[in-house]
Amino acid sequence: MMSRPPCLNILIVEDNDSLREATIDFLSEYGHCATGVASAEEVDDLPLHTVPDLYLIDINLPGENGFSLTERIRASQPLAGIVLMTARGQLHDKLDGYHRGADNYLIKPVEPAELLACIHSLAFRLKSASRPTQTGLVLNSQTLRLSGPLGETALTQGESLLLAAFCRAAGHKLERWQGMQLIDNKDKGLSPANLEMRISALRKKLHQCGAADNPILTLRGFGYALSCPVEVR
Repeated sequence: MMSRPPCLNILIVEDNDSLREATIDFLSEYGHCATGVASAEEVDDLPLHTVPDLYLIDINLPGENGFSLTERIRASQPLAGIVLMTARGQLHDKLDGYHRGADNYLIKPVEPAELLACIHSLAFRLKSASRPTQTGLVLNSQTLRLSGPLGETALTQGESLLLAAFCRAAGHKLERWQGMQLIDNKDKGLSPANLEMRISALRKKLHQCGAADNPILTLRGFGYALSCPVEVR
């Protein structure tokens, strides 16, 4: 018998209020932490304590559409789960969704059992990175606490978002623009120098908890890379 899938932090991007709330209630019944927004623009402004594990996205959204949002999310969070849910069932739409980075494409109306099976099939992959680490560094994304063999410290929300994104990104690397977008979506004037100050503060906290020297490397002309394993809870 297949083991119980891990619970996920799921964001539903759906402009139909009734459908969005019904989906949130349904997924919450199965232990997932589900929240919802009505537009792609709200995804950037949502004050999440952690980057979602999985996005459920409608294509026909007001403003920026689901295809464009999928492409943006895939660029900044390579390991996130993305499922498109839409009434647009033509082949060229499906292919466009997959080319933009979707893991799955479900045609509305979606049967609850099919949605749950889709989410559960992704859950094991999405949580596979959350294993105990040799360094013992652990980020609690709900309490914004970082702990390790040498102690524990509080993180700011921006620092927690950055660290969680590093852990989920391919190669644990983030481009500079991705880091800037994560820590301050509302402040469009955020400078690279300001980002470097925040990275420096996060480096010190990682080292304080037990990481080796320079736990976040600067990659010239690109951005940054996390050089020590961290477990995200």
